[in-house]
Amino acid sequence: MKNLATITVLIFTTFYCTACNEHNEDPMLPEQSEENSKPSDDTENKTVGKMEIIIDGKAFPVTMEDNAAAKDLLSRLPLEITLNDFNNTTEKIFYPKPALTLNGEPHGCAPVPGDITIYAPWGNVAIFCKEWQHSDDLIKIGHIDGNGINHLSVDGDIKVTFKVSEK
Repeated sequence: MKNLATITVLIFTTFYCTACNEHNEDPMLPEQSEENSKPSDDTENKTVGKMEIIIDGKAFPVTMEDNAAAKDLLSRLPLEITLNDFNNTTEKIFYPKPALTLNGEPHGCAPVPGDITIYAPWGNVAIFCKEWQHSDDLIKIGHIDGNGINHLSVDGDIKVTFKVSEK
């Protein structure tokens, strides 16, 4: 009976230690702080350049991400398009022809108003007018700066022009 109790305690201790070490880190190493596990500032918010979106004759700056899809879009400027209203003004979308290159871009984004993304399964560009939940299928390629997104947050389709920023 004493051996059964000892074995039970050993099994419980083993499971407990395994559960506490869920990231398979070496228990002998110092704990990683949240600060140390975050990417450095060098890898965050890298941008490749600026463009402008012209809405109803008004130009608004757009900061582009440093990835292949953003560079592909920039290489096609100027671009006059009609943004289609999608999901009750949650986003405005268009389908670039040919589709923008993705070249293994990291997926995953929780868009906020003004974010310009690609929905990878369909290949469409989506400009978010409202906040949306994280999706592993979104790739962020830019963000409309300032209050430009307010001019897209309307019912229906809207014609816009993307052009190289003069600033």
